[in-house]
Amino acid sequence: MNSHQTIELIKRALIERKNLGDTSVTIDSLESYLEHLKNSGHFDTPEQHLQTEEHTHQWNVEMVRSGVEAGGNALKTCLLISGGSAAALLAFASSAWSGLKAEGLEALGVTLAYLSIAILLTGAATATRYLSQYFFAERLSWHRRAGNYLQWFTCALVLAAYIFVSSAFLKASHMITMFKVVKYIPVG
Repeated sequence: MNSHQTIELIKRALIERKNLGDTSVTIDSLESYLEHLKNSGHFDTPEQHLQTEEHTHQWNVEMVRSGVEAGGNALKTCLLISGGSAAALLAFASSAWSGLKAEGLEALGVTLAYLSIAILLTGAATATRYLSQYFFAERLSWHRRAGNYLQWFTCALVLAAYIFVSSAFLKASHMITMFKVVKYIPVG
């Protein structure tokens, strides 16, 4: 209820009292009336209530849309990091293949395996993200619960993918020390 509507209600109440023959209103009765007005819940007109409901609905739709978009961006970022790392490692390995020791080749294989697992986990997370959104759109009581579980499972898959990418980075940094060193200038 806005201030104009409040004033109109008070004016109408005063006119009613005046028509009943009252010439003055006591402070106690005015306070009582204002308290009654506050507690009656009669603040919104039907149009205002409808407008408030529509605004709330639009807000909820935008929040869902932004949540879906943020989740999609997180998955794209994870895929870009793990896929880009795998591509860079393959490019590096093709030029440095002959210079690695046996343990370096093993580390290269493990690093590629970690990055491949991260890519697969990201793909699985994309699928579970889609399923969770499907369940959130349905209206049965267990669908919301299933959507919540799938949403948390998707987060766990992305976290696991980042753990595998981090492990691959650590393994790749250790692999740098596993090159055969060939002296070009003989010393001695």
